[in-house]
Amino acid sequence: MYTIASVMVIGEYTIEAKLRDKQSTASFVRKLGNIPAVIYGKETEPLSVQIDSVSLKRLYREAGESSLVQLKLDDEERLILFKEPQYDPRTGEIIHIDLYQIKLGESIKAEVQLVFEGEAPAVEQEDGVLVTNKDKVEIECLPRDLPKDIKVDISGLKNIDDSLAIKDLQVPEGVKILDDPEDSVVVVTPPREEEEEPAVSEDEAIEDVEVEGEEKAAEAGSIEEDKGETEAADDKAAKGGEDTKGK
Repeated sequence: MYTIASVMVIGEYTIEAKLRDKQSTASFVRKLGNIPAVIYGKETEPLSVQIDSVSLKRLYREAGESSLVQLKLDDEERLILFKEPQYDPRTGEIIHIDLYQIKLGESIKAEVQLVFEGEAPAVEQEDGVLVTNKDKVEIECLPRDLPKDIKVDISGLKNIDDSLAIKDLQVPEGVKILDDPEDSVVVVTPPREEEEEPAVSEDEAIEDVEVEGEEKAAEAGSIEEDKGETEAADDKAAKGGEDTKGK
């Protein structure tokens, strides 16, 4: 039972940005087909920029928040991580994103995706249910050591209740997982038992039908009785009207 980390290659992803006019509102920037963003970081003054919407969405799907990105701004190049995208609640599209500028010599924190690989024998042979309790972990490392993801081999889960915790994960040297070591990552639980409906005997079925029939008959009688009373009242009211006319 082990894990493998895919190491990030610096410079694998690049994207261009332009300075954003302070007078331009976020909605105006989006109307022009761009997404407003802010560059920030240690010893870095916040800087408002804008990025082509199509390019950003495509790259964010590929890089996520755990990949180093070379940001080209005018004649400069900066190394950044995507952080905290904001979405339109109606369309689900990105409407703003933070760009965290990093330095190669300083450690960074990032969330890295867990990718489960292999087949768990306990699921295939024991009809167990594979329950994943985490799909990402927070790590700390130098930018050059940042893994793109962590692959988790589940082929060692051979029995019901076999599991993997954070402390069981192996990552490259220089990478530290910040999650609680005892946190569960994945576990095989016993198969779910289907609840069987209680068997009904023939006598009980007949009795239920009879009771239902009696209830419907009683309900029908009540309706007829109410109908008769209503008709009688109508007749009486009509007769009273005729007597009044005669007078």
